[in-house]
Amino acid sequence: MPRLVNCIKNCLYLGFLAIVITAICSLFVWQAEVYQSTIDEQIRSMKLELASIKKENHLMEIKLNEQLGKHDDLKEEFRYLIKQAKWPADVSLDRLDKRKEEGEDGDVGRAPHPVEAKEEDADDRNLVNKALEDAIGNLEIGDSLDHPDIDLSKRSQILLVSETAGGRDVLGGFLDNDSSVFYLPEVSQVAKSGGDFQKLAHCTITEAVLEFYKDHPEISAQSKSLKKFCSDGSCGNMTVSDLKRECLSRYVAVLGGASEDWSLSVIDDADTDTIYVSRDPRSIVSELLQADEISEESIQGYSTQLCSRLDAFSKHESSSHHVYHVVKYESLAKSPLTSLASLYHSLLDTTDIPKLALSREFKNQLYLSISTWKTQLAQILVDAVEEECGSLVKS
Repeated sequence: MPRLVNCIKNCLYLGFLAIVITAICSLFVWQAEVYQSTIDEQIRSMKLELASIKKENHLMEIKLNEQLGKHDDLKEEFRYLIKQAKWPADVSLDRLDKRKEEGEDGDVGRAPHPVEAKEEDADDRNLVNKALEDAIGNLEIGDSLDHPDIDLSKRSQILLVSETAGGRDVLGGFLDNDSSVFYLPEVSQVAKSGGDFQKLAHCTITEAVLEFYKDHPEISAQSKSLKKFCSDGSCGNMTVSDLKRECLSRYVAVLGGASEDWSLSVIDDADTDTIYVSRDPRSIVSELLQADEISEESIQGYSTQLCSRLDAFSKHESSSHHVYHVVKYESLAKSPLTSLASLYHSLLDTTDIPKLALSREFKNQLYLSISTWKTQLAQILVDAVEEECGSLVKS
């Protein structure tokens, strides 16, 4: 009997000990969870603060770029005025600056004021006065960060990307009907990096961009913002100030380009939203073949590279900061308004799309473009494309 009592006591003791140990362990676990929760909350807070700092730095960088662009713009306008006023060729800005620094008499070698340059010539005087007024107007619009149309924190920048003949021209034409959009088609030929994108998105127009659109009026004609400065198939009178002023009057900058020019790494570094238009490779090959951009002999090799890009770009995903929206050309051609509404909802958080004057003939052509390859490509060429593209094509 005493042994049984001792055994019961030992069991009770061990049970009590187990309960105490369990309670202590639970307490430690609870404290660990509280500590982990506190750490997680601190990490989330730090991430939010870091994101806020990055945004502020980004806006400061944008404003700094705008300010740095002033000097070049002012200098360009001043040189233009000197040329229009026909100042003496031997008088340069550098010489004038040097004379001022050395304290020379302002009248010695002084270049005449533009309005005094041709006192006897009323036409030249009127020309100079008009140039001065235009320059002042351009500088007031282009260089004021307080201009009502310039709210950099609310501007949207979007890359519009596809293969050549991949359909970005169609979607770009739809977007160009939006009065809030500043559209630069095919700009991938001169803008190659994230830095270039940011300059364009925030209306820093370079001479290279200007010359590209002046030299290619057929491309300028794809944008309402550009073709207004062209006439009779020529854009020779287009200026940097024209494009800058037009850009600053819009809230959305759409930069169009080819996926052959912009790799996914470049797009990821661009710090902007992206629209990618994906299209059946057989349609792309068919159009390029009709336009003599490729030959029948090169189709198989070209299809290998084409479908590798199509697959990678179509499967790319949005980042934590920016939207990557894939539009299927076939869906766009079948239902333009539905596709556009979905796009606006994804990128601009609205379904208020621009009014499109789509004629029956245009809608028919758009719909037929989905399957035109069936009548334009010989079966042997279709087989070559399908062999390289596998699951990207449908029968």
